[in-house]
Amino acid sequence: MRNASIPSLNWLRVFEAAARHQSFAKAGKELNMSAAAVSQQVLALETHLGRPLFQRTANKVIPTPDASDFLPTVQVSLGTIESKAAALFGKQRVEQVTLLSSQLMAMSWLPRVIAEFEADNPSIRVSLIMEGSQRDVDIDLRICFGEEPQLATHPSWLMGLSHVVMGRKEDIERIEGLDDILQFRLFDVASHAMGWTALLNHNFGPLKGVSLKLDVVDTTPLALMMVSQGLGLAIGHLPVCGPLATSLGLQVSPTVPKTRGSGNYYLERVAGRPPKAAIPMLEQALQNAAQSDMRSGSL
Repeated sequence: MRNASIPSLNWLRVFEAAARHQSFAKAGKELNMSAAAVSQQVLALETHLGRPLFQRTANKVIPTPDASDFLPTVQVSLGTIESKAAALFGKQRVEQVTLLSSQLMAMSWLPRVIAEFEADNPSIRVSLIMEGSQRDVDIDLRICFGEEPQLATHPSWLMGLSHVVMGRKEDIERIEGLDDILQFRLFDVASHAMGWTALLNHNFGPLKGVSLKLDVVDTTPLALMMVSQGLGLAIGHLPVCGPLATSLGLQVSPTVPKTRGSGNYYLERVAGRPPKAAIPMLEQALQNAAQSDMRSGSL
């Protein structure tokens, strides 16, 4: 199509308003133009197209059949242009913050907190990256984990953790003591400092002559997924894995008390990154959510 055959965008805007209102005066009021200016723009479009678009009467203008047929196409086209322009060139700029966390954090605790934060701060978007990701991105903030005692007083301390025994409801209801636990396949996460042997020794005393049905897996999400299928029991860490466990229908066994772990999560800003107003806001939201969940013993 030759460019000369495409009508002026302004003519089309005026035509659309006039046809919708069936009035040059009302169209002019909407577009902040006089009725005479609207009439001139419509006449220019009619001249360009080579046929009249309105029947003009004393009180209103009536679109011709050709104009009525043309109107929906004009409205869809103008709407598409306006929507795309707003998406690409809107005045509100979204500030992006990239957050790095462990797989467990990313798959369990963080999504809800981030969703609530973005709902309260629509001009901020949090991009969540899991540790070990191959994506080449610049990180603004990371959630770190360590077992050093002083981390509990770290200025950006986020949360501690408590070890619990997790399983399906029907399996948890069968557990009344240590002997019942020993009947299950027990999923141990290779990287965790406190596994089944340490947890049971802590709560039931030294296990002498006891054989555990241990199955070592790589991650807590994998252990919980296996448990959700009735394959055994796993050690969970509250509050961080609470949302994932809940989504899988898992429960905490009251037979084994919550056992405080030595590890702590804390926030660390990445050196050399430009300052962003959104970073301290996100830090505060994460800390508030963590404190709330630790008080409630969230699962």
